[in-house]
Amino acid sequence: MALDAAQRRVVDLPPGHGPVLVLGAPGTGRSTVTVEGVAQRIARGTDPQRILVLTPSRETAATVRDAVSRRAAATISTPLVRAWQAYAFDVLRRAQTQDLLPGVSTAPVLLSGPEQDAFLAEMMRGHEAGYGSAVVWPPELHEALGTRGFRGQLRELFDRMNEYRVAPEQLAAWAEPLGHPEWRTAAAFRAEYQQIRALRMPNAFDPSELVDRAARVLEENPDFLAAEQERLDAVLVDDLHEATPSAHRLIGVLTRGRDAVFTANPDTTVQGFRGARPDLLRTLEERVGTPAHPLQRLHLGTSHRMPPSVNLAWQRVARAVSVVAGARTNRAPENPPEPSLEAADAVGGMAGLLGAHGVGGVEGDLPESGSDIAAAAGSDTASALREGSVRVALFDSPTAQARWCADHFLRLHVLYGVPYREMAVIVRSGSQLNALTRQLAALGVPTTTSAAETPLREEPAVIPLLNALRILLAAQEPAAPAVADEHPGADADGCGVALADDGAVTTSGERPDPAAANPADTPQVEATPLDPQRRGVMLTATAAVSLLTSRIGGASPMEVRRIRQKLRGYELRTGGGRTSDDLLVQALADGVLLELAEVRSDAASRVADMMLEGRDALDAPGPTAESVLWALWEASGVGPRWRRRALAGGSESVRADRDLDAVVGLFEAAERFVDQVPGATARAFMDYMDHQELPMDTLAARAPAEDNVSVMTPAGSAGRQWSHVVVAGVQQGVWPNTALRGQLLGTDVLTDALDHGPEQALRLGAVDRLRQVRFDELRQFATAVSRAGESLTVTAVATQDEQPSEFVDLVAAGTGEESEVSVEELSAPEPLTLRQLTGTLRRTVTSPAASPEEREAAARLLHEFAGLPEPVRGASPAEWWGHEPLSTDEPLFEPGEAVRVSPSKIETIHRSPLDWFVAEARATEVTDMRRSLGTLVHDIAEHMPDADAVELVAELRRRWPSLGMPAGWTGDQELERAETMLRKFAQYAREMRSEHGRHLVGVEGSFEVLVRGAARDALLTGRVDRLEVDGHGRHVVVDLKTGRNKPSKEDLPEHPQLAAYQVALQAGAGEAMAGVSSPEDLHESRRPERIELPEGAVLAQPGGALLVQLGGATAAPGVQEQEPLDDEQNWARELITRAAVLVAGTRFEARHGAAQQSGHGIHCTVPWVCPLCAQGRQVTEK
Repeated sequence: MALDAAQRRVVDLPPGHGPVLVLGAPGTGRSTVTVEGVAQRIARGTDPQRILVLTPSRETAATVRDAVSRRAAATISTPLVRAWQAYAFDVLRRAQTQDLLPGVSTAPVLLSGPEQDAFLAEMMRGHEAGYGSAVVWPPELHEALGTRGFRGQLRELFDRMNEYRVAPEQLAAWAEPLGHPEWRTAAAFRAEYQQIRALRMPNAFDPSELVDRAARVLEENPDFLAAEQERLDAVLVDDLHEATPSAHRLIGVLTRGRDAVFTANPDTTVQGFRGARPDLLRTLEERVGTPAHPLQRLHLGTSHRMPPSVNLAWQRVARAVSVVAGARTNRAPENPPEPSLEAADAVGGMAGLLGAHGVGGVEGDLPESGSDIAAAAGSDTASALREGSVRVALFDSPTAQARWCADHFLRLHVLYGVPYREMAVIVRSGSQLNALTRQLAALGVPTTTSAAETPLREEPAVIPLLNALRILLAAQEPAAPAVADEHPGADADGCGVALADDGAVTTSGERPDPAAANPADTPQVEATPLDPQRRGVMLTATAAVSLLTSRIGGASPMEVRRIRQKLRGYELRTGGGRTSDDLLVQALADGVLLELAEVRSDAASRVADMMLEGRDALDAPGPTAESVLWALWEASGVGPRWRRRALAGGSESVRADRDLDAVVGLFEAAERFVDQVPGATARAFMDYMDHQELPMDTLAARAPAEDNVSVMTPAGSAGRQWSHVVVAGVQQGVWPNTALRGQLLGTDVLTDALDHGPEQALRLGAVDRLRQVRFDELRQFATAVSRAGESLTVTAVATQDEQPSEFVDLVAAGTGEESEVSVEELSAPEPLTLRQLTGTLRRTVTSPAASPEEREAAARLLHEFAGLPEPVRGASPAEWWGHEPLSTDEPLFEPGEAVRVSPSKIETIHRSPLDWFVAEARATEVTDMRRSLGTLVHDIAEHMPDADAVELVAELRRRWPSLGMPAGWTGDQELERAETMLRKFAQYAREMRSEHGRHLVGVEGSFEVLVRGAARDALLTGRVDRLEVDGHGRHVVVDLKTGRNKPSKEDLPEHPQLAAYQVALQAGAGEAMAGVSSPEDLHESRRPERIELPEGAVLAQPGGALLVQLGGATAAPGVQEQEPLDDEQNWARELITRAAVLVAGTRFEARHGAAQQSGHGIHCTVPWVCPLCAQGRQVTEK
């Protein structure tokens, strides 16, 4: 490739040139001279095995390695490009084989960040339980001790101790002089951590310790260092500005006075949060230079990647960063005098989108009124195709920002043929990355991310596998205590370190007393085969539903409901009485029940197969976490389906890719655990995963990115470039994130003391440290801006609550003579997807405003869409709901048949017959009534109608766990509410007898009354909560209400439900529902006999009907009474028979106000099917 003069000077350095530092702005070719330098040396005859290239990360190493492989004219058998952590690990591996690592008898392993975090959490739990050393943290830190954030601060403190070789004794000695007494505790904790790790895993190294230990090996073993230097003719280090102090030591001892080329730009450091120190470039001469071979400095001054506008934007950001002495970079690189690149050829508006899907010959067919898609592309997206376009875009919400990003990428790809792999969006934080990735995928943009941002145990595809393993372990060993050798720290070698049952650490030779950890007053729950428990984890209905509806189960809530109904129906037919919860648990534990109940559910069968195969694997000799998880995964059978989806492309493929990556990561974690802790059981792995709270990096092969938009943080963008870059979410308080790093434990003070001395560290204040944090944030932003090769867009949300960052002003400051930077307030367009285009065409076809030519053109395109080998969904009129034939036109009731009417539904029928029909068809969202609080209160009141408040509350507390209410404030509040309702009920029952002279004759009595009507007969059917008799011998119906709403006083005289109950009493249903001779008969199940109420006749005089309000805010029960019906009044009967007429036909009328609100309690509950609501209108309606 053609190199400029400055690049050629670096590449042509002769052998014996010594250490050389190459400084250059982004795009000037720093990585290029590294790759070309390797290629040139190989071309001159140097053996590739005698060249070493070091980079900051595994990702950048892979990028440089691929570039070297393409340029080198030789076969490379060993990896000559490595991250410096990987090189350090290789040094330790070879040193261990030569017995240069005292105390390490096996191959070294890397303790990952999540593993170290779990280790620290385990120790803290042990200290809290009284095990281990007497580590006492200051009182002001006690509330933070169990949090992930505190452990993160502690790990950061340990990292700096590793980087600077600070012993625990030194940290403790500085605690008082530097005003951080918590350092004394941290030092004791660090010493114990090192002791336990040395005993448990002597061959394991912390990530931050790894590089320093390799440097120590080279420093302390001159012969080993000499051999290492002898085998290497040249060392090239890319992006040295990302190096930590320990990396600088390792590189310094390896390359001192040797042929080495270092490239750097301190203005674009992205690893500052991991300890990168670009300021150490100023002392590079001291580490690598010698009198014979002093450090040379060369500069690259021509920007080959960034076009002029992007170059100027980057310069404005870089000028805000402090200069590193001895490593000053040219912050005004020149652009080469080349003609600007032509924008990609436009495919031709809408035709480009269609051509990508096999539709041809549509040029000129675009209907103008329906072509807003292509029209918008001419202004907004086309500007991005201009060489060097720089824009600032502001939005009124994060959703609008995400939708614009999706539309921007789709238009670049569809209308202008830009591959997705040439686009990227860079955000500041992992939370922004996850949210934007989900939004882009949902809008049809294929995306890829650089690294995991979610803890492995929280991945949707991993959750069901771990849950299934947890359930199997609980079922196999219901007793809580676990033997010592189940844990990684078991005292198998008599080393005096063991793990308590709860994961705590003890340094004594004895096991802790289980009774001491579990006082007598702690409630214990025995486990059963169907109700296994270990440490509060049991196979419950909640766990069963979680498995069914998981990513592996795949069942919808409606499918779970159907499974419950099938199981419950079978139970009742066979004379059983178990609840649907118990049946669901049994069915998943034993697939036989699924067959007996004829449950046809792939999800249920899949979960049952997993439990069966997993149980077999766990019962096999020597089971490990790997073997059991593999049995669960194989039994699920979802692997082939996910692979097909991953290869098919589209938004679903992104999800499938992530799921498969997560499962691969889980198996890799299990393999690492088994390798690191030989003999560890599956339960030990489960405990380990339960305490892992950080994302797990993985060396396992991930799904190939192919043609996807890259979504990443600045750290992931280092060393890469794209044609079109969006830097999104540049908000005040987000970017820059000016929170001081490591402030809780004074890590920043420790670093200052080590760099400048204790006295200077005391003089530095928060303002000085904040300035350094801001510089670090600016460097990351400068990196993000500099990734763009053609167009750059910086976006932010501008509202009263959210403001753009000051960094946006740095980019926008170029408005005027310096450059053309446009600042625009944009709205969220409809993303250019095939689904959206299909919708536009359908609207054009049915729009009265469209011309005949436009409608014909749109119809022709829809016809082509529908005729593709893979038809576009929704293109064929056969799929339009407005054209679908009715599934049936049969009435719900046969002609002449009495229409069944429930008293509680009469009000709904008269309000809106459509609402009644949808509810009867069970097409509305339902609540599991058995679990509802109101149902429990009703059930207790039914079975204990004469009990006092103490007995009722005691029964409530006994049955409360059956509701599955969450523990904590919410559950306590609901329990208190239920207790209040039962106390009100007891008060009502007492006052009913003492003050009103009524007595109870029946509970939950049912009735069937045939009410004759002029147009249609009604069969009034229902059940009453309580049936009482007053002093005149008349029956009174009592309906208990546990809700908070109640009818007004004016509505009571004609309350439909109460009136219907009184009509039933007029027919003599009271005697039928009572019919008891002793209190024991109150709960006997009685099948009601049908009673006919002759027209105009009254067979019995009712005593009225009551609503007893238990759920209101009043202290006493609210009793709302409807007076007895007059014998001459027929309005109640007519209300019932009119309701029968309204629901007897084939059409159901929708009634409500224009704004879905037309009076008290009247609103539309089914807008998705209601013809009065826009959401429910047919697509063919005008």
